[in-house]
Amino acid sequence: MNRHYFFWVIGITIASVALIFYSMWKTAIPPSPPPLMMSYPVPPFKSSISALGIVEASSDNISIGVPINRIVEKVLAHVGQSIKKGDLLFALENQDLVAELSERKINYEIARAKLKKMENFPRKEDLDSAESSLKVSEIALEQATSQYEMVQALRDSRALSRQEIKKRKFDYEEALAQYQNELSRFNKIKSGTWKPDLEITALEAKQAQASVERIEAEINRTLIRSPIDGKVLQVNIHEGESPASLKNLMIVGNTEEVFLKVSINQYDAPYFRPKAPAVAFLRGNSQMEFALEFVRLLPYLVNKQNVTSEITDKSDTKVLQVIYRIKNEDHNVFVGQQMDVFIEAKFP
Repeated sequence: MNRHYFFWVIGITIASVALIFYSMWKTAIPPSPPPLMMSYPVPPFKSSISALGIVEASSDNISIGVPINRIVEKVLAHVGQSIKKGDLLFALENQDLVAELSERKINYEIARAKLKKMENFPRKEDLDSAESSLKVSEIALEQATSQYEMVQALRDSRALSRQEIKKRKFDYEEALAQYQNELSRFNKIKSGTWKPDLEITALEAKQAQASVERIEAEINRTLIRSPIDGKVLQVNIHEGESPASLKNLMIVGNTEEVFLKVSINQYDAPYFRPKAPAVAFLRGNSQMEFALEFVRLLPYLVNKQNVTSEITDKSDTKVLQVIYRIKNEDHNVFVGQQMDVFIEAKFP
């Protein structure tokens, strides 16, 4: 009897240990999530065109580009930020242009100073100086003329040596030439700046100014600004990167009102009517229905870009793109979301 009791105790102990390990193993495995239930929308019309729609900003999704390829110095905008037209989004490095602009501004100031100097010429001091020089040369001429006339008035040319006579003649001619030179200089100063010289100096000043404006324009091209009021939707650029190696550096758009770009198969395009009723459903959720209002169509057919998982879907199909406005004011959709669209149509 004692042996039977011993076996019973051993069996119960082993069963208890096995039960404990089984419980621990069971709790270690997380419960599998319930399977996702995809609800497919049912067209609300007797006959309709089915298409795929992509939510876009009412301004279109604007991909920001750069006019020149320079290293990105600073990114100032972030995803979700509200922006105004002209707000700075990011800046490219431009230290060399800033230094060159400083030099060009100095050259422009020099050109302006030269122009102002020529416009204000002659100064009173210049006239006074020229007049004094003319007076001195006039006195010297009178003196030389008097000496030379004395020689000519001599009855006997032997009264003076031939060398002295020649000297007085040369002194007279030199004084006359000096006087004529000073007279011309005085008249030139008195008449002011010569018009062609003034025009040349004015053009040089304009050229220097244009040079400054060109460098300022080059600097402005390194400051990338928003073209619209809206919101930053995507940022793919970082400091230190080169824009040439990237695509879609930054995407902005006006999301206060969102549009739906619908791609209609080219075979269904002949049956499309702009005024036909249209509805959209969030892809995979037939409970979220959105009324649509026609805005415009893009009459040029393009290659299909958004391919669905339907077995009949082909990527080489041409599509007619139509823009609709989502009429629901309380919509909670996001740019880039896909929707199933149904447009009422009559087929033969």
